[in-house]
Amino acid sequence: MNRGRGEILRPVATFALSGLAVLVLVAVAGAFALRSLSHSEAVRDARRLATVTGRGIVEPALTTAVVRGDPAAIARLDRIVRRRVLAPDVARVKVWNAEGKILYADEPALIGRRYPLGAPELHALRAQSAATEVTDLTKPENAFERNLGQLTSVYLGLRAQDGTPVLFEEYLRSSAIAGSSRSVARLFAPIGIAALIVLAALQVPLAWRMAHRIRNAQRDRVLLLQHAIDASEQERRVIAAGLHDGVVQELAGHSFQMAAALERDQPVAELRRVLAGGAAGTRNAIRQLRSLLLEIYPPALRDQGLHAALPDAAAPLTARGVEVVVDVQAGLDLPTEVERLVFRTAQEAIRNVGAHAAAEHVTIDVAQTNGTVTLRVADDGRGVDQDELARRRLDGHMGLALLQDLAETAGGRLQVTSPPGGGTVVELEVAVP
Repeated sequence: MNRGRGEILRPVATFALSGLAVLVLVAVAGAFALRSLSHSEAVRDARRLATVTGRGIVEPALTTAVVRGDPAAIARLDRIVRRRVLAPDVARVKVWNAEGKILYADEPALIGRRYPLGAPELHALRAQSAATEVTDLTKPENAFERNLGQLTSVYLGLRAQDGTPVLFEEYLRSSAIAGSSRSVARLFAPIGIAALIVLAALQVPLAWRMAHRIRNAQRDRVLLLQHAIDASEQERRVIAAGLHDGVVQELAGHSFQMAAALERDQPVAELRRVLAGGAAGTRNAIRQLRSLLLEIYPPALRDQGLHAALPDAAAPLTARGVEVVVDVQAGLDLPTEVERLVFRTAQEAIRNVGAHAAAEHVTIDVAQTNGTVTLRVADDGRGVDQDELARRRLDGHMGLALLQDLAETAGGRLQVTSPPGGGTVVELEVAVP
């Protein structure tokens, strides 16, 4: 008996010690990897933000007069940049032409000066792509930035309204990149540390049962991995479809319209009409992008609560002309998990209204009575029956079904009904701890 126990203890002790050594190595390597990953993600975020700023704000203001150096046009562009682009994290903005001439800079002394463009800048200009690099403050073109501290340059190729290729350049303070990097690290570091602690605590009992449970553990890991891959792929498809069918199509349509107007010898009034339509379309595309970002991560929910987050979630319906009335009980104070469940349920109901209901009016009510919070989303659309809900589940539309499971897990209930007069009502009730 003792001999058999000793035969088990020795390999378990060896396993525990080797596992602990591996955990230390993984922790050290993970720290370096997380640092590199968080910095790379911060740089990618800077490129994405510069792309949205350049294409959404600066490019529409790059008129032919700006390219020609008209002072009034440059002054208008300067007002736009100072009001909507420059920020504590954005230290400098420049717009170059292909010959290395600075068409615009928020430092007036730079306007009109010429400096040779490097290979990364020329590539970004010609390919209309974005690139980043640490700013070399020893270069002559950066003489006016030497007192601004360490900077990171983000380049983006754009086109003026007459088709002239230009290079949009933002100088970001490196503290902003570092701050974003630290935010990413703070987001993932606790998860990694907690996972390592749990693994260290479980490795000894797992060693005792390893011989009997290894096949089941392998099978479970495969299933969990496949589930994670499927969920990630589904989310990417949803995001890609939203971008392709919405923002991309709208921007492409306005681009073709403006290009066609430029190719034809149109009167000034007609050109103004086309440009006004393009500007309106661009603003609508930006709203759609903000809505997509809100679906991925709603900052207003965390910072300001449901009364601010729900109107943001309903913005896509409002943009389409649907009248949306949001009524959140004043002084509502919900636990974080309950608040998230209420928001996700409302978000899914709003998404279904936009996709299926053809409604003209939507009401969203949130109230708390007797320790129970109630969400009610009602529309005057075509309605839905239980057979249709079942068909949607079979087609892979699992949003409300998953939320129903979450509601039941939280001790609440979620039901979808269609009143006799038409429309659909999604109602969630959850007890507040």
